[in-house]
Amino acid sequence: MNETPGGINRILVPLDMNRLSEGKIPNSEEHAKAFGAELILLHVMATSPPNTGRVTMAESQALTYLYAIAARLRSEGVTAHTLVRYGPVAEVILNEIVQQRADLVILGPNIRHNFPALLGASIADTIIAHSPCPILLVPAPATERQKVPDVRSFNEDVTRTGPVAPHDLGLRTVAITRIVGSVGRAAELDAHFRVRNPSRGEQRRYERIRDLMEQGAPLPPLALYKLGYGYYVLDGNHRVAAAKELGQLEIEAEVTEFLPLEDPQAQRVFLERRRFEQDTGLKRVGAAQPGSYPLLLAMIHEYARQNGLEDIREAAPLWEARVYRPVVRRIRQLRLGHYFPDMRTADVFVQISDFREQEMERAGEELAWDAAVERFQAARATPA
Repeated sequence: MNETPGGINRILVPLDMNRLSEGKIPNSEEHAKAFGAELILLHVMATSPPNTGRVTMAESQALTYLYAIAARLRSEGVTAHTLVRYGPVAEVILNEIVQQRADLVILGPNIRHNFPALLGASIADTIIAHSPCPILLVPAPATERQKVPDVRSFNEDVTRTGPVAPHDLGLRTVAITRIVGSVGRAAELDAHFRVRNPSRGEQRRYERIRDLMEQGAPLPPLALYKLGYGYYVLDGNHRVAAAKELGQLEIEAEVTEFLPLEDPQAQRVFLERRRFEQDTGLKRVGAAQPGSYPLLLAMIHEYARQNGLEDIREAAPLWEARVYRPVVRRIRQLRLGHYFPDMRTADVFVQISDFREQEMERAGEELAWDAAVERFQAARATPA
């Protein structure tokens, strides 16, 4: 969008994951429409990021939650971005005000009356004292603070998203940490997907499933619903709980994706991903930005040409193993996605590929992928 000098173009909205925090969303939407501004939805995890380079379940839950809200806002014509950050809450928010060039920050509830729902008073006071832009305080809605559930409810998140339509994705390999919720049983489950107060029969069933999984016995795939970044268990809570207990990283599942009907970006990305998967057979390349999948497909065609491979389905798994996966691991280790709101790892890979091409054209020589990643990171970390 075109920025208006001295106007309000970007509004930062810190959120935690409960309905009291969401009380500021209608106000934020009104301001975005009134000023023609973008909304930046921020969730801060007050811990250090994991050094494994893997996304945690808590981060997956946050990404899924923000996606649901952003999808509904986009369906109303509001440009909404999502950010998940780690670190001290006040420090992170103040840093993101600068990094995102925010012209307004919307906090709530009121710090003088019943403020503890989103930020402790001292945190809020710190933000107000040091913010380089105006702060709008939104009074608390007439509702009590709700405890953030251990697992997300599919029905509640669909309500946040707006109208959706199901699409069968078939059998998929799903990262355990991206299974964030349940369809129908969220209130009964703890963070490990164990039933809080199991009957004796249910406990025996869980132990039997866990033992079979530990022995490597074949079990039917899970049934999962997908909404945005996260997956919700329709059938197979015991298998998810057992996988967590056994330290399993991935699991097989039959997946149905629910796509927001009124979010044009989500619709376009879905169609591009479907063509990419049909052409390549690759089902574990995750992008969120329109245009990324066609660019990735073009890279695979070029890889096939350079290696004398005529069959794109023969070239695709080789490209994924030799080019894509090593770069992705480094992207995650360096947390390069931090520089790109709304982007998934595959989108960042596209950014690095473009940067690598520019560097090779400038220098007139080949540049290894690992060197390109390091240069890219250094360039992003250097203030303009």
